[in-house]
Amino acid sequence: MLLAMDSGMTTGKIQGVETKDPAFGTPALWIEPSMRDRAEMYGYTVVDPTAVIATHLTETIRRHADEILTRDATQHLIDELKKTSPAVVDDLIPNVMRLAEVQQILQMLLREQVPIRQLGVILETLGDYAGRTKDPILLTEFVRARLARTISTRYRDAENRLYVVTLDPTLEDRVRAGFEHNERGLFIRMAPQMIEKICRAIAAQVEKLTAANRPPVVLVSPQIRAALREMTAAHLPNLVVLSYNEVTRDTRIESVGMVVDNER
Repeated sequence: MLLAMDSGMTTGKIQGVETKDPAFGTPALWIEPSMRDRAEMYGYTVVDPTAVIATHLTETIRRHADEILTRDATQHLIDELKKTSPAVVDDLIPNVMRLAEVQQILQMLLREQVPIRQLGVILETLGDYAGRTKDPILLTEFVRARLARTISTRYRDAENRLYVVTLDPTLEDRVRAGFEHNERGLFIRMAPQMIEKICRAIAAQVEKLTAANRPPVVLVSPQIRAALREMTAAHLPNLVVLSYNEVTRDTRIESVGMVVDNER
């Protein structure tokens, strides 16, 4: 059997057993090998079971990369960076930030699938802002804004279009009133029933994206991005929450729907 994945651009139907791609959750079919040529002609991506398993394992590791990034692994990454950019490292560690604090920022980035390959840029950004605040949430948001091109490129298409769902201003205000962020951290004050209701409303709009095989992106103001991600993580673990600060100027935002506040 082969797995035929619907690219969202297929031009015909084929017979097979309906399933979902185990790595990404997109629609797929198990088909007989004899159907491969026809499936590919119709625009399906066809892979064998070995590739399916390998992709699934890779995706699983990627989703849990924050747990794999130990203190020793962080030190190794920094040691490697120091060989080429010693000033960037020496200006930050250990006088401005401790290794454990840097590790926490990197883990928070990885938890939301933000690559940390540009470690030099990340440490430079921390050096720019760590003198003003040691809040890991704020520092992570500053880093994400600096990595806007990396983040935008990850989710937009070949024509630089970023398809998103947005929140209406009243709902953004409700989210803003539903959390507290102070020196001790981020605390969600919104009732669980309201969070669940908002998540259902977001899911209904995001379905327009996933049905077209597009990333499930919700675009919100920078002030509520981290809180909304925290609120939705349990109900919508694959939801991508971006702020306007993370979208580059050359990215064309295409909104496919708006989540409204039905409590008005």
